Amino acid sequence: MKKIIRIFGSLLILLMMVAACSKDSYEPNTTPSGGKETPTPSGPTISSEIQQADQFAHDVLASYYLWNKEIANAIDSELDSETCTDPIATVEKIRYKEGGGYKSNQDEDRWTQLFEDITPFEESVQGVATTNGLNLSVGSFTGSTPQSYFFIVNLVYADSPAAKAGLKRGDIIVSYKGKDITDANLEDAYYGESAAEYGLGSWEEDGIHDSDKSVTLNPVKMYLDPVICSKTFDVDGKKVGYLMYDSFDLDSAKKLIEVCKQFKSEGVKELILDLRYNGGGYVFTEELMASMFAPAANVKAGELYMEEIYNDVLTKAFSDQSGKNFNKTYLSFVHEMGKEGSEGHLKYNTEDANIGLDKIYAIVDSNTASASESLLVGLSPFVDIVTIGQQSHGKYCTGYILGTGDVYETVPTAISKWGIYVMVATYADRDGKNMARPVGIVPSVEAEDSPWDGYDVGNENETMLKAALSAAGKKYALKATTRSLDLRPRIDLKPMHNKYKFGKRIKQLPPLQKEIALR
Repeated sequence: MKKIIRIFGSLLILLMMVAACSKDSYEPNTTPSGGKETPTPSGPTISSEIQQADQFAHDVLASYYLWNKEIANAIDSELDSETCTDPIATVEKIRYKEGGGYKSNQDEDRWTQLFEDITPFEESVQGVATTNGLNLSVGSFTGSTPQSYFFIVNLVYADSPAAKAGLKRGDIIVSYKGKDITDANLEDAYYGESAAEYGLGSWEEDGIHDSDKSVTLNPVKMYLDPVICSKTFDVDGKKVGYLMYDSFDLDSAKKLIEVCKQFKSEGVKELILDLRYNGGGYVFTEELMASMFAPAANVKAGELYMEEIYNDVLTKAFSDQSGKNFNKTYLSFVHEMGKEGSEGHLKYNTEDANIGLDKIYAIVDSNTASASESLLVGLSPFVDIVTIGQQSHGKYCTGYILGTGDVYETVPTAISKWGIYVMVATYADRDGKNMARPVGIVPSVEAEDSPWDGYDVGNENETMLKAALSAAGKKYALKATTRSLDLRPRIDLKPMHNKYKFGKRIKQLPPLQKEIALR
């Protein structure tokens, strides 16, 4: 797959002029006279690949990183190519943390990451993954030694190996490849990238038990369609739409337009937007969606939707090239990415699909991040938004995906696959506010996802949809409480952030020689 970020001529030259650390070709560390430095005999033995990766990480952080000034000393000292033996761990170590970090309600970079091979991450932003098609939450068995876990199925993607095997929301997984799920195999079992037998469990009065049933799943490389469910409900004489959407990828744009046209034809003016498993995606798709949800008059007027703040290096480079409004995004019915006639060129007009919503009931949880959060942030001045669920993740930053070929004109073969996901900006709504910063959006109506409640997503009795429909005015008949309703113990489930769907917000920049960037 081709790089999704490409930096050409003028922008690269501007960055080099502002920050001397940016290079148009890679060169090993040299002495002031131009001779090659020789590592001291007492120092660590470091391969040329690692030294080159050190330099790459150093150059990117010094030029692009939002907090480049705050960690300048660490960039120079910790990513020294003569002493740094693990640049991946070092980048994670020196990422910015203000005071006590986000747990203390302060900024903290939890997302910048260096990769030895950037290709799988690049593919993931397109919604493509090698997967068995399961979206899972993880729970732990109490008193087990070593600690053991189980999964509950949240979603099964259409046409996936899991769907073909008959798995469904609420199913329980208790073993992987014939073994208990422990810390040793938890990630392998969760991501399901290799063929494996999954042992299934069942609910009993005293908890979860092995059911002696299993399924064998053979993962495939596939596109995970993020438009999970769309339908319309009659609620107290009004039409309320429901859309479960779990990734802002590019391929879903056309389908989203069709869904919104359907909502518009049905007279929908209030929408339940289910983002509980949505970890982000392209800002192109986010802005397209915003143009269909915001009042038509605001979109037609081209009102300010979002504003971003970059470091001094990028601010100068972008403003010199694109003018003072380079960091502002305005509502529009016309959405275009790439040059006409080029590979991957996209162009949509959403005017006929504009619903002009009066109210959005947004279902959120800890997996709701990045573009999901920024959509709600950007729309909040235009549409009444009621948030339902659990606190969202709190990803308030924009990032870029940069491969070595995006930074250097000449790239050594050893680091040709290396790349970095680097935070470059913060975003805010038209009034300079960001309700997701720094710890996430706190819901106005608290509710907890219950994938074991016996209902699939889109069913009006499914726990989270029921909470949203109730907020929209639907009356549910009260049922008498019986002991049978209390057989299932309350279990604290924790979603593991899906690396293929989480923490991505990809933005089309002003008319620079760079097409898109990742948040």
